[in-house]
Amino acid sequence: MKQLSTGKSDQHPACSPDGQWVYYEDQSSGAKLFRVPIDGGTPELISGYPAYSFGISPDGKFAAFATFTSPSTPKEQLALVPVDSPKDAKLLPLQRAYVGTTRFGTDSKAVVYPFRDKNADNLWLQPLDGSAGKQLSNFKSERILDFHWSPDGSKVGLVRGHVDSDVVLIQDAAK
Repeated sequence: MKQLSTGKSDQHPACSPDGQWVYYEDQSSGAKLFRVPIDGGTPELISGYPAYSFGISPDGKFAAFATFTSPSTPKEQLALVPVDSPKDAKLLPLQRAYVGTTRFGTDSKAVVYPFRDKNADNLWLQPLDGSAGKQLSNFKSERILDFHWSPDGSKVGLVRGHVDSDVVLIQDAAK
């Protein structure tokens, strides 16, 4: 075993497709995206934008994630960041309200993410060329907690569920 990062709250590690890098979110720095060589070394900042639930493209060239670019820009955008040239990042409008993890399509030409409509999460495929996206699933209930493509890219596996919560009103009976 080898320690790869030294942050106070480094989360959501993901290996690059070539197995040479580990990408992660440094929560203590505002969820900035870093990568570190798989054999250890100095972490590299990939993006200064908050990078919650990022995805790495199958070719390993890009990171994508929904982000807020600044406190004065309260609308989420899709960040597309070339990992070897982060200064060339592009910000694209999200076609649907994002609610989960960003994953690349199998050809790296689109991203897929859950969106919420009424009482259900469904998957949305958004092409990176700006063309119209499409809904990939049609669930009527439950949330999508996570999803991944099969190794051959022909199927998607989903973790779905719901959150139960109760509300209890406690009043002073002496009134």
